[in-house]
Amino acid sequence: MIDRVLVCGLGTGMDHSLAGLRAMRLEVVVATDRPTARVRAAADTLLVCDPNDTVAVLSELAAAGIDRLDGVFSLGADNPPVVSAVARRFGCPGLPLETALDCTLKDRRLAILRRAGLELPRHAVAEDVAEAVRAVAATGLPAVIKPCDQTGSLGVMKVESAERVREIAAEALRLSPAGRIVVEEFLEGTEHTLAAFLAGGEFHLIGFADREYGRKEEFAPYFFEGGDTLPSRLAPEQIEEIADTVRRGAQALRLDPAVINTDILRTRDGRVVLLEITCRLTGARIATEVMRLATGVDPLPNVVRLALGRPLEPAELVPTRAGAAVQRFVPADGGVVEWVGNPQDVARRAGVHDVFWGTELAPGTVLPPYTGGSDVLAGVIAYAPDLAEAEAVARRVLAALPIRFKDPTP
Repeated sequence: MIDRVLVCGLGTGMDHSLAGLRAMRLEVVVATDRPTARVRAAADTLLVCDPNDTVAVLSELAAAGIDRLDGVFSLGADNPPVVSAVARRFGCPGLPLETALDCTLKDRRLAILRRAGLELPRHAVAEDVAEAVRAVAATGLPAVIKPCDQTGSLGVMKVESAERVREIAAEALRLSPAGRIVVEEFLEGTEHTLAAFLAGGEFHLIGFADREYGRKEEFAPYFFEGGDTLPSRLAPEQIEEIADTVRRGAQALRLDPAVINTDILRTRDGRVVLLEITCRLTGARIATEVMRLATGVDPLPNVVRLALGRPLEPAELVPTRAGAAVQRFVPADGGVVEWVGNPQDVARRAGVHDVFWGTELAPGTVLPPYTGGSDVLAGVIAYAPDLAEAEAVARRVLAALPIRFKDPTP
């Protein structure tokens, strides 16, 4: 019998990975609220629904007459509680719901990591503006305010003055379905993405990248994440220290067996701080394409094995190449589109893996001001034997994007 798997949610651009699942001789059911042409071509069964809503996913499965699933996972979607609940309903392998909630809700995750002795920013939780004011006073300025239950940088803002605390806290509270926010001290240093598996107590690295934050605070109070870079500029022993910290954090959260995505900050004085750690595949095409271009490691077969309750194949996680790859984004920050062409017209050059628009564009499209990580105008994935060349390819492509604005270009 062919294994039937549910891909419960797709992160940005992760529909590119569905063809790889079909090549594994799986019956693929996809639940998504973004049914792109790639999704429709790859899915044996397509469920158009909100993958962050357990009831909606289960209702669509029932309506489609699906009474058997052998595995459930997401491709970069930050919805571990839904994945866990659906897996349990169908008797599939997976983490307990409480574990999924622990690593998804920021306040619960911070409490567990603090008890485990992990390095964390000073922080406090608030449920109203008055509590947020007190939390900022205790944490100190500058601070970062985040909704406890949102992902993708939605509602993450920096506050630098006491006069703006109420306004920014109110906005973060508005974006939190549960009405809870985290206030953290603002730390400076380098940020990194680490993707890994933890199974049977064994930690298996998928890839390690430096985050591109050259324009991080250009759109204050919001942060702009400019992409990811491999290989890292850190020394091997520094990467090993970060990996050990992530392993300890994953064990504290009981993420075993699990695929793990993390956001780590290494402070200027060398401390390793876990900013985010959750039980899902790293999204935005980072683990499945950017890291793979640099290292040759494809994590998808092991993601499927994990979802089916089968042992990992560690040999598939050993790098087979030592190249360079970068992903770079252009922020969408206002303006009216006058003309837009096909981004693939600038992709036909050496070292370009893909060029893409980050939002639907047409003449007359009005772009609002930048308000967070999902506000991307365009992106490029580039690769080369060395990092300087890969970065140069990405810069040239983004400078040649086929788009013109009536107003000054963002």
